[in-house]
Amino acid sequence: MSLLRRLGRRRRVPCPKPGPAEVPPADRPFTIARFDTCLGDLSPEELRALIADLNARSDTVGCAVFRPPGEHECVATIFAGNLECFFMVAAARNLHCPVVYIQDPISYWYQGSPLLPDLDALCRRVVVPETGGARALLFGQSSGAYAALAAAARMPGATVVACAPQTFSDADAKGRISFVGIRALSAPEGLIDLRAHLAGHRDPDASRAVVIAAGELDNPAHMHWWGDYLHMLRLIDVPGTDLFVVNANSHVLAHGRINDYARLLADLAAEAGASPARRTEIVRAFLMELYGRI
Repeated sequence: MSLLRRLGRRRRVPCPKPGPAEVPPADRPFTIARFDTCLGDLSPEELRALIADLNARSDTVGCAVFRPPGEHECVATIFAGNLECFFMVAAARNLHCPVVYIQDPISYWYQGSPLLPDLDALCRRVVVPETGGARALLFGQSSGAYAALAAAARMPGATVVACAPQTFSDADAKGRISFVGIRALSAPEGLIDLRAHLAGHRDPDASRAVVIAAGELDNPAHMHWWGDYLHMLRLIDVPGTDLFVVNANSHVLAHGRINDYARLLADLAAEAGASPARRTEIVRAFLMELYGRI
């Protein structure tokens, strides 16, 4: 019996595939894998096996919900970034609260695909109702960080850790820059402009941490350049958003440090009801401990 069957139940909802010219409707059915298990209770071996099983189904399952029995003050939502599939489930390894995990290897920025509806529908149909009256904790990196920030605006008092998010469709802006010896990748058209989106959802109880690496040398730069500073600085005057530049060289900050970020999420979940200043201080102390040596 597979680990998925032993840990919980999987609910399949018919998901017809659209034709080449068809835009999937936001209210169409899609598959949600549901588990009555606590990720924080799994052994490392069980967690690795779970991630492997889910990755094997990542072309048919875009959303997994882990909901332990009982009442919970916090619900965590993790959005996968480009090609991460279910790898970032490992960031929830210390969480004893419900976890919603969303990934779409077809549409990295959650603009709608045969696997999942677009981000607005995902929030309306999954993230918001699964969170309910609990405090929301959202995490992601790159395109997953973009989705986490966009989704958080729909949930008052949310805590967000967004590693190197894209904040707007940047092809036009990058088209006015001459890249010499560097391949620049662009975010797609049609992204939510997070500067306007977050500024339009003022929330004095929110804590949104945007974290980027000082360099992107490990990408490596001669192959691609996301322009993390370009995206971060657009949020510099958005209330409730704290910006951090850390001593690192990778666009994907959590890769290779997943156990550390799992500890951060657990600390934030434990104090999800604390003041925004306290939650920001937890993030600041974590980043100082991890990256503070010069």
